[in-house]
Amino acid sequence: MVKLFLCEDEIVMRDGIKKHIDWEKEGIEFAGEASDGELAYPMIIEQKPDILLTDIKMPFMDGLELSELVKKELPDIKIIILSGYDEFAYAQKAVSLGVTEYLLKPISPAKLRESIKHVAEKIEEERALEASESEWAKEEEAERVEIERNRLFDALIMNDMSTSEVLDKAKEQGISLTARAYQMSLISLTVTGGSAYSFSESRNRLKSELEAEYRENPEIILFDRGVNGFAMLIMADGEKEADKLSRKTIDSIQTMLRKYSDLDYFIGAGGAVNRLSEIRHTYYEASRALANRFLMEGSDEKAVFTLRQPPEKSESGKTSDDMSKGRTNRLNINPVLDSESPHKAIESFLRTGTMVEAEPLLESIFSTIGEQNINSRIFLNYLTMDIYLAMARFLRDIGIDITEVDKECGDINDLIVRSGKPNEINACLKKYLVKVLEIRDSTSAKKYSRLLSKAVCYIDENYANEDISLNKVSSYVNISPNHFSTIFSQEMGKTFIEYLIGKRMEKARELLMTTDMRSSEIAYAVGYKDPHYFSYTFKKTQGMTTKEFRARGKVSGEGEK
Repeated sequence: MVKLFLCEDEIVMRDGIKKHIDWEKEGIEFAGEASDGELAYPMIIEQKPDILLTDIKMPFMDGLELSELVKKELPDIKIIILSGYDEFAYAQKAVSLGVTEYLLKPISPAKLRESIKHVAEKIEEERALEASESEWAKEEEAERVEIERNRLFDALIMNDMSTSEVLDKAKEQGISLTARAYQMSLISLTVTGGSAYSFSESRNRLKSELEAEYRENPEIILFDRGVNGFAMLIMADGEKEADKLSRKTIDSIQTMLRKYSDLDYFIGAGGAVNRLSEIRHTYYEASRALANRFLMEGSDEKAVFTLRQPPEKSESGKTSDDMSKGRTNRLNINPVLDSESPHKAIESFLRTGTMVEAEPLLESIFSTIGEQNINSRIFLNYLTMDIYLAMARFLRDIGIDITEVDKECGDINDLIVRSGKPNEINACLKKYLVKVLEIRDSTSAKKYSRLLSKAVCYIDENYANEDISLNKVSSYVNISPNHFSTIFSQEMGKTFIEYLIGKRMEKARELLMTTDMRSSEIAYAVGYKDPHYFSYTFKKTQGMTTKEFRARGKVSGEGEK
């Protein structure tokens, strides 16, 4: 409700205004009254009304002086001046102070009520506009922050910026990266029975829960990596403190994850490092630990992997493993591969693994085959062909011939004949594996292109629906919202919100030029429930009001005749 304060020295006039207007019926709260500006000022500052109705000529402090003082403290207040003086100087001063209405006495109750109602409606419009703008601004800002957060993560693990540049980039996002130790953990998520790309409302809820838990914690930075799950950067005063906080946080996250029965997860934990520039090392170690999930034949479907020593015991004598309940394991990886494991690990990896895990996976395979096997030329040849055939089968399943890889990487038989050292074979297999991943991702990109086209068609057909949102569109194409937002921005060169607003403005321009619809009608027709916010958005994006746009079009049309 709009609040009004009355300041008038003539008691008859003041009582008349107060009693002859049904304030409640007009949707206005009568906040108080005073006989002069000096008495009114402290009451106004305390009550903070939306409208000040004041006489201009009063003892002790007149209406203009009162208006000037009040505007300094309450710049958004609307002021209606009542004046018995039809002098230009008074009106000019009132305009300079930002007075909303300047009314001459005598004035009828009906005319006064009409002016007050007009100002109150203007206040309500501004409130609605501010609320609508805030809602859209939050969505647009959320997209922008997500993109910038991912860029910061890339800068940390790629190490392609100087330390000062990374610190500045983090500072822009309100993040302090100053610490004595850093530790990275990676959380891989898949929808049970689905793929990493599948839309999941559970994943959205998990993300909200993780953000709520760690948003205000300066020691933990959470990165949403889309289809790659989440990355968690721990910052502490030392390596022991970082490891301890990491274990505690992982246990807490596992507790959260147990509530989501439709999400399968694995967590890979790296070791602590001392320098900002070494974060890529703890990330690589976490990736290598996580890659070992492809080697764990018969392990639980939900587990924590680490390459370091087992967790220290707590004061209660229990390790954090003992305290982790449910279908979860914390595994220090040292698996022994049987003759069936390599190709199974590769096949599993090619379905859900990431490029950064390729090298760690091959290292793990070679490190666990045993010294006797690694020195056997026959076994190495078998291992090489086994992995190669696994890659060939995967490519065949997605409709690609292995010869596409052979053209760039060479014939596998030549590799077997030419190379005899484990490190040479490892390097060559990595080259093959990376190429297969590139083909897989390229094929996925084509799939994304089709899905993006489907999403764009959906937006183009439903932009007039006021409830359309990023979540609705991503659900329609069955991609997680974060991943959809990322590929949409990359492919379209603009965020989802920017595209949606652009589409609505395009249609609005068309309706302005080809119909006689009112601006409010056009607002509803293009998806805005608030006509005032539509007008604001149109002027902000088009550089002119709807009236000016339509008038300019008419002038242009007349000139062409």
